[in-house]
Order: sequence, then C-alpha cells, then structure tokens
Amino acid sequence: MIARLLVAGALAVASASAQGRMVDTILAWFPDGAGVELHTQTQTLVTPGSKTVIHPLQGAGMITFDRVHRIFVDSQDKIVFAYELEAEKAPEEGAITIRIKPVSSEVAGSLAANGRLGMDAPGGRVPTVSAMREFRSVQRGQEVKIEILENPTTGGKVFDVLRPTDEHKPYPGGPMITFAKRPLGGTPTPPEVRLVVNGQALAVKNSWTAGKPARLYLPGHGAYYLSWESLPNFRMAGYIEKNRLIFLWESEYVEITGSGNILTAAERGPVFIYHDPDYVPEPRDGTVHGAEFTTAGKLEALYEKRIQ
Repeated sequence: MIARLLVAGALAVASASAQGRMVDTILAWFPDGAGVELHTQTQTLVTPGSKTVIHPLQGAGMITFDRVHRIFVDSQDKIVFAYELEAEKAPEEGAITIRIKPVSSEVAGSLAANGRLGMDAPGGRVPTVSAMREFRSVQRGQEVKIEILENPTTGGKVFDVLRPTDEHKPYPGGPMITFAKRPLGGTPTPPEVRLVVNGQALAVKNSWTAGKPARLYLPGHGAYYLSWESLPNFRMAGYIEKNRLIFLWESEYVEITGSGNILTAAERGPVFIYHDPDYVPEPRDGTVHGAEFTTAGKLEALYEKRIQ
C-alpha cells in the first residue's frame, strides 16, 4: 500500500474505453434497481513527465445502517478512507444518478470503535469526502472517476472508478452488494456454455453474460426468452442448479451448462420462459444461423413487441 495517504477529492466523468487485465469488481444495487459497478485503480508515476501505469487494486464494500459504504484499508487492515455510495435511476433510459457522500457520524463512530483506524486518521476520525458530490444521468459507457488518495512523495494516486451496470438486481428490497471479475474498463467476458437439446449436443454461438436474462435461439424452433423472475406471459418451465440450467417446453428438453454459476447472487432458482416460434435472427452476410445464446435486456419490451 501507499506509505502516506492524503485526500485529493477530485472527481470526473469519462468514457469507459480502456481494455486490460481482469480486476475484482463490486456490484452495488439500490432500492429502485439502479446498479453501480466499481473497482479501484492505483496510478504510479514512472518518471516525472512520463506516462503513468495503471494497476488494479482490490477495494472493499459493505452495507452498514442499511446504506452502501466504500472502505479502504492499508496493508495492516487499518481503515484509511471511507465514503457512502448512493445511486438511483435517472429519467433517461439506462442512465443513473450517482452520489458520493461523507460517512455519517453514526457510521464513523461504528468504524472508529473497532480500533481499525489508520495512523493518518485526523483526530481519530474516519477520513472521508468533504461534501456530497452528485453526478446526474451517468449513461452506460461512461465512468465516474474519483481521485481520493495520494502519496505526495511518489505522486502515486488511488482512484475509484464507477459506472452503471445493466445487470438486473437479483432480489427486490434494500441495497445489496455482490462481487465479480471484469476486464479493466471492458465488459464481462462471456462464460463458456454447452448446449444439449433432446440428448443431442449442439454447437452454440455464445454472447451471454452470467446472471442476466437470456435468449436462446434454436433453428426451426424460434427464440426462448429466459427470465429468472416471473413476468407476464412467461411460464415457469425449468430450474437452475449452480452452473446447470434445464427446461422442458412442449417436445424440447434443453440443458445448458456454463463454466460458472448461471446466477450471480444465488446458486439455484426457477426459469421462466416466453417462446416466440417465429423469431429468426437478422441475416448477416447471407450466413445461416445456428443456435445462439445471447443476453436479453428488457424482456417485457421484447415479447410485447413480438405479440402486438
């Protein structure tokens, strides 16, 4: 960790474009379903005036007093910085409003009471942001980058990078946190999947993201929209057990096996299906489509458009 840390407090919104190594990511959801994906970066100055090198750094998230908090600790597991994270859906489709807030006195007291404050904590108080910062209508593909810690000797800095996630909140209710791995600045790597229909293994083109609703296209059979929660016009027709998904629809018995868990916040659950027998993917370069397993966003809009 950085030897001496000072609060810098600069914030900016930028486009998410960098691609790189996998990093540990926190996914935080809020009561209205707004989701934030965040990870920590350190920036180390190679030589004065030269380029900088970005290294991912694990961060911690916790829910205290029914609110989401971001906690930074040093190599001795001492708290060196904390802030409250809040988000809600914005009026624009897919956008969210993000707020970075100082920790409350009750949370600060709780954190200080356990003897985990770092040596740089001023007056025994938890270092936090000086005031609430709000970023309205942050769109998919944009990032909020928060510079919060700096080593004045080396110029090294620590940032939090936050961006909207289009992953659905696993369960209704209050705030919740899950963890995942992501490419730095990129999108989730599609997990490997195997498809078996009526006992026969089929090649399948896969662009599905773990945890998200899905669309399975089978040539000659149309599209099967798969949801992990009950929706109008959907029928419960299968179940998920860890990395295995099974459903039965009329004469089709389908098994999908993933390289990891199908769901991101649970190991098992039901599968609800809407079948569109007339669906055929848009033709590309005159090629004939084989089986496809893809991420499906707003399922209600998809099937409502098809049945009108």
